[in-house]
Amino acid sequence: MAITVKEVIEAFDLLFSSLHRRNFTKTLCLNEWGERELLPLVRTFLLGYYGESLVPEAKSKLPGSLSGEGYIDFLIENVAVEFAVRKPTASRSNVSATVNSTEIKKLMKHDGLAVLILFDFSSTPYTEDQINNFRDWPSLGKGNHKKSAFNVAYFYLEKQRPKTPGLVVKNIRVG
Repeated sequence: MAITVKEVIEAFDLLFSSLHRRNFTKTLCLNEWGERELLPLVRTFLLGYYGESLVPEAKSKLPGSLSGEGYIDFLIENVAVEFAVRKPTASRSNVSATVNSTEIKKLMKHDGLAVLILFDFSSTPYTEDQINNFRDWPSLGKGNHKKSAFNVAYFYLEKQRPKTPGLVVKNIRVG
């Protein structure tokens, strides 16, 4: 049976909420780590969750790059997954549409399901209007490009005490 975007989002929901549970993290402050530090843990988590269906760092098309190619963080069967993190002390732009334009281009060029996973560990989460800025997708350059829709799953903290995770999911249609 094929894996859906909803199932991928549910897996990341489990991971995000677990990163805030004291009995899971123990002495590690995983909710203070950035993307570079979390990627090996996410890869291991997804390998345990999906097994052989997971392909890390899968080749993809990337318009505007010198080679025309890039790498998608994870490919789970035919679901492309890009991952971005905002540390508690980082600027708001770390999970913005403009900073993640390269990731968005790769997802738009993927022929299949795609989702951009955003983990925001800060105390000042984006509003739903700011998440809607992902609808202003970047230019792919000259030419007639075939573009695919993708999803944005924004994980954040609704409340700091007690830590209450929140989630906003948007489907971004390009045309």
